[in-house]
Amino acid sequence: MNRHVTSGRWGLGLVLSLFTIFVWGGLPIILKIMLISLDAFTMTWYRFVVAAVLMAPIVYRQGHFGLVRRLKGGYALVFLASVIGFSCAYVFYPQSLQYISPSAAQVVNQISLLFLLLGAMLFFHERMALIQVLGLLLLTGGIVLFFNEQLSELWSGDSAMIPGILWVTAAALALSTYTLTQKQLLQILPTSVILFLIYLFGSILILPFVRFESLLVQDTQQMILLNASAVISLVAFVTLVESLKHLEVFRVSMVLAAVPLVTVVDMMILAPLLPGLLQPEHLNLLSISGAVLVVIGSILGNLRRSVKSV
Repeated sequence: MNRHVTSGRWGLGLVLSLFTIFVWGGLPIILKIMLISLDAFTMTWYRFVVAAVLMAPIVYRQGHFGLVRRLKGGYALVFLASVIGFSCAYVFYPQSLQYISPSAAQVVNQISLLFLLLGAMLFFHERMALIQVLGLLLLTGGIVLFFNEQLSELWSGDSAMIPGILWVTAAALALSTYTLTQKQLLQILPTSVILFLIYLFGSILILPFVRFESLLVQDTQQMILLNASAVISLVAFVTLVESLKHLEVFRVSMVLAAVPLVTVVDMMILAPLLPGLLQPEHLNLLSISGAVLVVIGSILGNLRRSVKSV
C-alpha cells in the first residue's frame, strides 16, 4: 500500500483543522444549554438520526452500500463493540454536563489519551515511548491543577462534581473503545460507511430510552439548536478528515489538542452574556495553567504515534 502524501496546501489544512477545534470546543456549551429541556438519551438519539439521514446519500453516491456484506464473523462483533462504545460516549458525555461545567468536562475528557495508549499496547502491541509517558504525566498533573480549588471536596468524596467526573471518564473510555475498534473496521470499510452504520444502529440501540414527549414540546429556537448540534458535529468530522489530506497527522493532532482551551475561552465569553443558560466559571491562575498543561500533555502523548503514522 502506498504511503499517503499530503497535498502541501498547509494553509487550507490549518483552516479546516481550526474549524474542527472551534466546533468541538463550543459543542459542550451547546449540549449544556440543550440539557435544560432534553435528557441525554433523547438528545443523542435525535443527533444520531439527523447524522444518519445526512450520511445516507453520501454513502449512496459513493456506491458503498454493498460493502455492508463484509460485516460478518469477527468483524460483526468488532462492529457491535464500536456501536456500543460510540453510543455510550455520546450519552455519557452530556450526562456529565449535568454535574460539571463544559470546561471541566473537556479537560477530564483528555484522559481518553491514556485509554487509547493502553488499548494500543494491549490490542495492537504498540510500545509507549518516553515522550508519551511524559505527556501522560503532564496531562494528569494538569487535571489535578485544574481542580485545585475542589481537591479537598473531591478527596473527601462529598463533592457534587464526582458523578460528572465519573460520567466523563466513562465517556472517554467508551470513545477510546470506538476509536480502537474503528481502526480494525477500516480494514474492510471506508470511514463514511462506518459512520453511517454506527449512527443508524446507535439510534436503534438508544431508541428504548428516548422520551419523545420532550421532543414535541421543544420550541423553534431549541429545535434549531438541536439540529445545529447534529449538523455541525458531523461537518466538523468531515473537515477533520479533509484536513488530514493537506497536513501531516501529527500537526493536526497538535491543533486538536487545543480543544479544552477553546472551551475555556468560550465559557469566559458566553457565560456572562447568557446568565440564564450558563453558570459563570471562576477559574484561578492554577486552573488555567492546568488546562494548558493538559493541552501540552495531549500533544506530547500523540506526538510519536502520530509522526510514525505519517
